Amino acid sequence: MYEKLKILRKCYHLESFLTFMEIQQIVEKILKVSPSVRVVSVVDLKGKLIFSERSKKVKILVSKKQSLASLKAASKDWSQRKKLVKTLGSCKYVVAEYDKVKRIIMPAGRNHILYITTTASLDHNKVVRKVRSFR
Repeated sequence: MYEKLKILRKCYHLESFLTFMEIQQIVEKILKVSPSVRVVSVVDLKGKLIFSERSKKVKILVSKKQSLASLKAASKDWSQRKKLVKTLGSCKYVVAEYDKVKRIIMPAGRNHILYITTTASLDHNKVVRKVRSFR
């Protein structure tokens, strides 16, 4: 795992005070919120994947290409939402519910988002409340 973080550190520059070890700890903490949390990813607003971890029990539903495209689209959408802050206020989170999963997008500082997928049956408010309490 240390090697993985070392490689990531070389590839991406975080505009944050968090180290990759701290990001990993936060991601693991979110994964422990519920057994229904499937995947947690940290993405910058340009769509670059910073870190991602999945539950050991998760069956992969989408290809790597589809997943990266979804992360990029979510970051682009979040950037658009940031343009509405003056008129609507800050966006707290966004939920997309599919037949098989829910996708929760939340801010992670100014320049990153958390991309969390859960089972469709999980109450997303539980995840949102828990993640907010970590701050």
